[in-house]
Amino acid sequence: MLSVEEALNCMLDSVSQVGSELIPLTAALGRVLAVDMAAPADLPRFSHATVDGFAIHSQDAEQASKGKRIPLKVIETVPAGSSCRGAVKPGVTIRVMTGAPLPPGAGAVVRDEDTSHGGKNTALVLLEKPVGPMENVARAGESVRRGDLVLRKGTTLRPGNIGVLASLGFRELKVFRRPEIAVLSTGSELVDLGEGLSLGKIFASSFYVLLAKLRECGCTPVPLGVVGDEQDRIRERIRSGLVADGIITTGGTGHGGSDWVRPAYREMAVGRRVDGVAMSPGRSFVFGLLEGRPVFALPGSPSASIVTFEELVKPVLLKMGGKRRDQGPNGRTVKIDLGGRVRGRNGVQRYVLSRIVVEDGRLTAVPIAGEPRGSLGAVTYANGMIVLPAGESEVLPGQKVWARLFGLDI
Repeated sequence: MLSVEEALNCMLDSVSQVGSELIPLTAALGRVLAVDMAAPADLPRFSHATVDGFAIHSQDAEQASKGKRIPLKVIETVPAGSSCRGAVKPGVTIRVMTGAPLPPGAGAVVRDEDTSHGGKNTALVLLEKPVGPMENVARAGESVRRGDLVLRKGTTLRPGNIGVLASLGFRELKVFRRPEIAVLSTGSELVDLGEGLSLGKIFASSFYVLLAKLRECGCTPVPLGVVGDEQDRIRERIRSGLVADGIITTGGTGHGGSDWVRPAYREMAVGRRVDGVAMSPGRSFVFGLLEGRPVFALPGSPSASIVTFEELVKPVLLKMGGKRRDQGPNGRTVKIDLGGRVRGRNGVQRYVLSRIVVEDGRLTAVPIAGEPRGSLGAVTYANGMIVLPAGESEVLPGQKVWARLFGLDI
């Protein structure tokens, strides 16, 4: 049986990135860049005033910094979006508004509130502090130089990234396609929403959790619905999912008489590359390739389904979607305080669904315990999970534990 790390590395090595597409910048939020983005121009594109005030010559700035009152003749007022006609010289100033281009000859901008006006055409500069070179000026190219790498391939675009790209004039971007992932829920006890419930039947809630999880990590779900433990129908439904980039199934991963995954995989010539993982829950997880497409077989238990998705499936989908992974030695975990008592299990890495909260200014993982097997209660309230490495026996309240926070794509 593979360790979690071995299983994950095997799966990551088995998949490649999906193709790319060109989209408008307005549709780019949350998408993943498929190319490096270099700046076609400087940012700022020109030096400009960062306050309303007066552009002055460096010689006047130096004299004013010594406490002298310098009468300056105002020859022009330049609002933002306009250009100036004149130039700044010793004894001559140009009034500028925030964002206005820095006039030729100017060595600094004095804030409007740090001056008094000696008449219609003059201003008496009264400074409460020295004026430094290029004070209150944003210089051309101080943020980005033309040709600089602005965003790397594999970056998930956030609002600030989009703002930078807009300031550089990009209207369209090449991004990775959203991976299309088919989802099939299996189990004779399951019925889909809209169907009537009879004794012994339950709604396939995990199916809808997975659809939402796929959207959350940037994929497009392809629902294959719910099917009972009938191998012919299961195989047919799985093959219908080959229109997608990958397939996820739930249920049937055990070794009982009604567990279909292994015999169906043999008949369908699925190349099994992971058959069981040393983790709890999720030990019966199976992964293979069907006609070159990844097929993930998740256990049917809601908690095991979520744990294996977050720990094993999600990193693979992020790679398929082009997401760049910047990870330290501890992978996607953070170390936080424990808000309860948890026990490990011999020989396997254990996962405990948890509620991550802020207590006394620190993140704390509160384990959700006492849920019966198959209950969706823990899945409902969990926004993360505690990760106990194999060999970890017991961790007490107040000690540090490794934890995953759901919803992060790091």
